[in-house]
Amino acid sequence: MIKEFQELLKDKHIDYYIVPTDDDHQSETVGDYYQARAYLSGFTGSAGTLLVTPNEAYLWTDGRYFIQAAKELYDGITLMKMGQKGVPTLLEFLVEHVQDHEVIAFDGQTMTCHFVLDLEKHLQKDYQIQCIDFMQEFWKDRPQRSCEKAFLYDIQYHGLAAHEKIEIILEYMKENDCQSHIIASLDDIAWTFNIRGNDIPCSPVVLAFALITNERSYLYLQKGSYDLEMVKALQQENVIIKDYQDIYQDAHELTGRVLLSTKHINYQLFEAIQCQVVDGMNPSQAFKSIKNDVEIQNSQNAHIKDGVAMTKFMYWLKNNYGKIDMDEMSVSDKVLEFRQQQDLFIEPSFTTICAWKDNAALMHYHPTKEQYSPIDQDGMLLIDSGGQYMDGTTDITRTFVLGQITPIQKKHFTMVLQGMLTLQNAHFLHGCTGQSLDILARSPMWSEDIDYQCGTGHGVGHLLNVHEGPQGFRYKLRSMDENVTLEPGMNITDEPGIYLEGQYGIRIENELLCVKGVENEYGQFLHFEPLTFVPIDLDAIEVDMLSQKEKNWLNQYHQEVYDKISPYLNEDEKQWLKDYTKAI
Repeated sequence: MIKEFQELLKDKHIDYYIVPTDDDHQSETVGDYYQARAYLSGFTGSAGTLLVTPNEAYLWTDGRYFIQAAKELYDGITLMKMGQKGVPTLLEFLVEHVQDHEVIAFDGQTMTCHFVLDLEKHLQKDYQIQCIDFMQEFWKDRPQRSCEKAFLYDIQYHGLAAHEKIEIILEYMKENDCQSHIIASLDDIAWTFNIRGNDIPCSPVVLAFALITNERSYLYLQKGSYDLEMVKALQQENVIIKDYQDIYQDAHELTGRVLLSTKHINYQLFEAIQCQVVDGMNPSQAFKSIKNDVEIQNSQNAHIKDGVAMTKFMYWLKNNYGKIDMDEMSVSDKVLEFRQQQDLFIEPSFTTICAWKDNAALMHYHPTKEQYSPIDQDGMLLIDSGGQYMDGTTDITRTFVLGQITPIQKKHFTMVLQGMLTLQNAHFLHGCTGQSLDILARSPMWSEDIDYQCGTGHGVGHLLNVHEGPQGFRYKLRSMDENVTLEPGMNITDEPGIYLEGQYGIRIENELLCVKGVENEYGQFLHFEPLTFVPIDLDAIEVDMLSQKEKNWLNQYHQEVYDKISPYLNEDEKQWLKDYTKAI
């Protein structure tokens, strides 16, 4: 595959061709039409960038995917482990290798503007950039771009009309002396205009662009994704629907100052703009990260339903292991089956990670119909899954013991539990960021010279992307955009782990809500309340390792699980849950 593509580059006189994991909107997860990087490289992870030259090829990805990429990459492609000592970034690599008069090419509609601007800033050579999508020519059976029907998201689930959200954004634009604002990121558009769709698997968004001006707003949709009812409803919000591709011409005609995020806009759209650009985080990113009371109440409802589904699944798993045949695919299907029984369930919030034994060492491993492992013998099963419900989005990980495990496995499970509980029960002053608190989760692992090569937690959307910024837990910031203060109303996951290649992986994840605590002479204190209510497997805990405070935290959490979930269980399940949430 890669050799044939390199021959194409030779014919076209291209020295470097970049293939990102992006769509026209810089989405984290992309539809089949945009899977060019996976098609060319064999690597199916959700993050990575492929660089192809006429004679070499390189794939950059982060620590979540090192093991997976090493297994999946086609021959002839070098794995570049991001963040590792001695490994240059893609930008650094290009700065070092590109020579005068050489040509760098990419699909301008899927290339992030911010990267190209960085390249222009640092690459002091007489080189040429070409925006061309070679995949149209090379990928003969390329799927069509998704064009699913969008729908209006009822205000009973979110509490704020589109014109009210636009007014908030307009006020921000006024404060920054901007006459227009281009939005290309799909979750920002979905939140602002209260629309949802089905153009990206597990993310209920619709392919769209948006332009907000002082006079009115414009929503750019593909024909066939909307109907007359949506047109009329949005007109009531002073929003006009236009054709998806019209954004490029409209952007070209803008005057004054336009607000946009170069990290969330494609290079070709940026190049169309002729007026002054004000580069900054989309204001909707900050606004939607703080859930209002209606969103919080709905999200709590969704998490109770999700807790019921996962608790019923855990009961089924524990009672059927060793009695019936199980494998990673059949168990994934069972998780989905229990969620489908819940009211207002739509779809999973991401592809279920169901990983047995050493497969769990690959942080984002998931089974496929072609490749999965039987679940037998003794070991640990890691399941990271979530649901999209009309009233909210969920994300939970549990690691289950099936049969017997070793003392070191119990020790490692207990360390992960200690980190998760410590962060979940943190009390802190307003002004702290996720970077301030990340060490609370990592400390048990760091004390044993162990680490996990990813963040500890991320924000979660409201019937939106399961990964939502700008808040998060990580000790090393990827950009200053992540250095945001934790605010009441933010939700965020708490998911430390231990991953040992070729052995096993352990992760425990709860979703948390940031709430106000005491305010005194020292300032406003904040803490977290769990949104997730599912038992943590007592069979995996080395109780003697826990302090009395940690035991109290676990016992209190398990009492809440029982109180909130047991009313929805039958008598057998209820009795089982009582045992699995007993005080230790």
